[in-house]
Amino acid sequence: MRRADTPSRKQKSLWLILCLLPVIAAFALQWLPIFNGPYLFLGMPTILWWSCIPGSALVTLVLVLIEKTRPDLGRQDELDDRATRAAEAREAEAREKTSGGTTDGRTRG
Repeated sequence: MRRADTPSRKQKSLWLILCLLPVIAAFALQWLPIFNGPYLFLGMPTILWWSCIPGSALVTLVLVLIEKTRPDLGRQDELDDRATRAAEAREAEAREKTSGGTTDGRTRG
């Protein structure tokens, strides 16, 4: 049985397609003759300009879409609180070991 906060197969497929868009665009743009030539656009080669700028915008858009459609966002606060409590417990345990068990920082002896 699938938990309510795990993504469905349909959602995973959509995320995969979205993630492939920047990769496909990067490979498709390099074959277009207007971008793949000895031209400069604002001082940069056009292939660099039209691969990096739209590519990074596409990657950012895909990451935002995936982040906003995650089904476990409702539990995120609970998971953050759990992780914080676990980290604080590990820190307290490490302090306890380094201080030798005393509260004022002195070692027993």
